Amino acid sequence: MVISAIDRVLKDPNLLSQMGRIGLVTNQACTTQGFIPTVEVVVAAIDKCKGSTLTCVFGPQHGYGQTEQDNMIETPDSTINLNHGKSIPLFSLYSKTRIPTPEQLKDVDTLLIDLQDVGCRVYTYMLTLAGCMRAAQKAQKRIVVLDRPNPLGLSRRRSPGAFTQGNTLDMRWESFVGWYSIPMRHGLSMGELGRLFHASDKLTIKYDVITVDGLKRSTSLNDLSARRWTLPSPNLPTWETTFCFPAFVALETTHISEGRGTTLPFQTIGAPELPASRILDIFRTWNSEAPESLRFEGLKFRLHEFRPTFNKHQGSLCKGFQIHVDQPQGCHTFALGALFLAAAASEYQTFQWKGPGYEYNLVDPPVHLVLGDSRWKEFFETIKGRSWNKSIQNDLIEMLEWSENDAKAFEEMNSCHHLYPEE
Repeated sequence: MVISAIDRVLKDPNLLSQMGRIGLVTNQACTTQGFIPTVEVVVAAIDKCKGSTLTCVFGPQHGYGQTEQDNMIETPDSTINLNHGKSIPLFSLYSKTRIPTPEQLKDVDTLLIDLQDVGCRVYTYMLTLAGCMRAAQKAQKRIVVLDRPNPLGLSRRRSPGAFTQGNTLDMRWESFVGWYSIPMRHGLSMGELGRLFHASDKLTIKYDVITVDGLKRSTSLNDLSARRWTLPSPNLPTWETTFCFPAFVALETTHISEGRGTTLPFQTIGAPELPASRILDIFRTWNSEAPESLRFEGLKFRLHEFRPTFNKHQGSLCKGFQIHVDQPQGCHTFALGALFLAAAASEYQTFQWKGPGYEYNLVDPPVHLVLGDSRWKEFFETIKGRSWNKSIQNDLIEMLEWSENDAKAFEEMNSCHHLYPEE
């Protein structure tokens, strides 16, 4: 049985003993498997253990209450109400600062971090952790991570590449979705990411992880998907939408809808006059001809029209499809996303990229920041407007094999940060 750190604290409050003044970094989606909010669990635990008090709370992107939909929509500082009418500061780490300030840390000895990462580099919570660690280094504070399972699975030596996918980030393309050279699907837990950041930034502060009981690197996606889900941000309402996120987050850099404004973002995609039937034909050919490791046969695609209620193409009829997650274990979601972009560049006559202004990088093309390397856009530009053919397919396979070599090298290099056994 997989038991997250916050569920362990619920049973054993002494796990939070002797932390001094705690600054808790979390949001309302972080709960136990019984849906008790992390803030409530922490408050109850420190009432029962010694040497710890809660002095403030920090919220990440989307706000503590996750009310903000899109990127670069900031939230202000406020207060949070605890039991018995007490209130404490609630600081935003997605506003004028994304790193705790010295003033915010003056009444903090330990930053206690409970955030649900989704296993994808293009998700800002890992950099909220990294920013907290950098601020803690300057102020000489302690970091403790309440770990959670990576919902997209952990990387493992015995089947390399299974859950680590995509090329690593070229550090020329730094943004708030890229401070480290990490692949799209990284295969690490938040606690393990912190170990990587600690080493990469050569930090000397005390860093601890309260681990997940029962978690193994061999824990299957079927087991992870069966866990109770609380949406970690507004546009990841289900485990299935989260599974599709690494494939279609790159649509944020185009004028094709990634499904914001529908009830199933990243699982529903499309655009006005998108040749969806033709693209699905390309998918079928891919799954019969591409190397098996780059296929996504465990996904089913259904033609689907939709009208977004907000965001791109608001109110307009979009043609596209819905992705149904059938057997996720062997699906290469990064390859699926790259194939969709290639097919759209080839077959969709009005395919366009969005201009700069993505996650606090106001200069560089967003597609570079998301896909992590300028070679991707260069490749898509060479096939733009050309009808899909075997030559394009083979060129894409070559690009993906390069990205897979990157992912496997990352996996091997960072296995030293693993906290969980293979079996």
